[in-house]
Amino acid sequence: MSQNKVELFPHLTHEVVSDITGFKLCSYLVALEGWRRGLKLTWYKDETDLCKLDRLKSSTQGKFFSLSSNTSTHYFFRSRGDFVSNKSVRICQNKDKTKELLAQKNVPVPIGDIFNPNNEEEIINYCTEIGFPVVLKPLNGSMGKGVFTNISNQDELKEILENIKKLYNYKEYLVEKYYPGKEYRIYVVGDKVVGATNRVPANVVGDGIHTIKELIDQKNEDRKKNPYLAPKPIKIDFEVKQILKKAGYTTDTIPSKGEVVYLREKSNLSSGGDPIEATDELSEGVRQIAVDAFKALPDIPHGGVDIIVDPVSKDKGVVLEINATAEIGFHLFPLRGKAKDVPGAIIDYYFPETVGKPRSNFYFDYNSILEPLSKWATDQIVVSNPIIGQVYARKYIVSGKVQKVGYLTWIRRQALRKNIVGFAKKLENGSVEILAISNTEKVLDDLKELCFKGSKKSKVENVVDEVVTLSNQPIKIGFDLIL
Repeated sequence: MSQNKVELFPHLTHEVVSDITGFKLCSYLVALEGWRRGLKLTWYKDETDLCKLDRLKSSTQGKFFSLSSNTSTHYFFRSRGDFVSNKSVRICQNKDKTKELLAQKNVPVPIGDIFNPNNEEEIINYCTEIGFPVVLKPLNGSMGKGVFTNISNQDELKEILENIKKLYNYKEYLVEKYYPGKEYRIYVVGDKVVGATNRVPANVVGDGIHTIKELIDQKNEDRKKNPYLAPKPIKIDFEVKQILKKAGYTTDTIPSKGEVVYLREKSNLSSGGDPIEATDELSEGVRQIAVDAFKALPDIPHGGVDIIVDPVSKDKGVVLEINATAEIGFHLFPLRGKAKDVPGAIIDYYFPETVGKPRSNFYFDYNSILEPLSKWATDQIVVSNPIIGQVYARKYIVSGKVQKVGYLTWIRRQALRKNIVGFAKKLENGSVEILAISNTEKVLDDLKELCFKGSKKSKVENVVDEVVTLSNQPIKIGFDLIL
């Protein structure tokens, strides 16, 4: 990853999104963006009756929240808000139904039909009729599971059909014509394309020294450094072995230096693909196809659409599928390219009154805030408002009898009562260091007086006051103790 040029948002450092992965990352990114604009953010317990959004048979824990302004409240599940109808969510889960509605509105879709994977002869005959190469994908699948692309002949098709029956329980498969070209996941909000990612199939680059297996291990270590890719390693499974076999390789092969070895035909990031930011590559024609695809379905103003762009005519392409609850993490954490502010576009759409307003440079600890909800200790949690605008910071070095006498916990209580952000930590010389941040200088002066006062068992000898200049790095709300 270090060899790839990438430009991320300064308010989304690794520390901000630490230990937040998968669909929870999508939820946090949208929630954080609304909260930073001053909207009231409320998280809800798992399986709450308040969730009327189709949850795709999954848990709502850490993924269901609301944002409120003075005039309106909107509910969100992952990246999807309540402007997206449940009807469209269910349509998008059925790839054939989606294709039918798209075709009715003259949106280009692949040639294909539905088959039971046990009807091998029918599938072979159909593939011969439409011509190889072909694609097999579960009718109601997701995340690229059970998808096989660029199947080039009958023998390969038969082998894959046998493995499908062994590995998966899908009763219906879409058999489609394979279309060459670059594949993009395009995110649309309203009438605009706000982000596009070229999803490159899982691959490794040879160095002339390491085997393919070793290169996969190295790349998986790099993927762990990316908040979105961390839980999506490249796994050596039947498909990977099949692709290597077609190329005359095994996992023990040592590729030459600079040689790119593709490990899958499908480009799903969940199965090891690389997200490359590519919005500027899209022609106006392809952008219009993406927008038209959403207009073809009922009440779905934002989401992700997969399009393969024709390698000859850049204004042409076919829509593979639409995702009403699309992942957005890779738009903000690409492997290469400039991050796109998809959460910002979503909040703009739901709360247009916040467009152009200042954002806070603070963030909240997602995991600690949601812990009481996961333990069912409460039904909902409202996240404290961030400081927006001018902030002031002071550092106090408190000397005297201030360790092991309850001083740190006492000063933390005082700071929280005054909505002061920062920390208190022990120093090796027996003193205590306090960082205090507020939007009011008087509040910091008041805290200094309390530092002198101290807890009952403490004895403060001196407080050294120093003005601190904050960097542009994001600041976590709350007041921590560093022991």
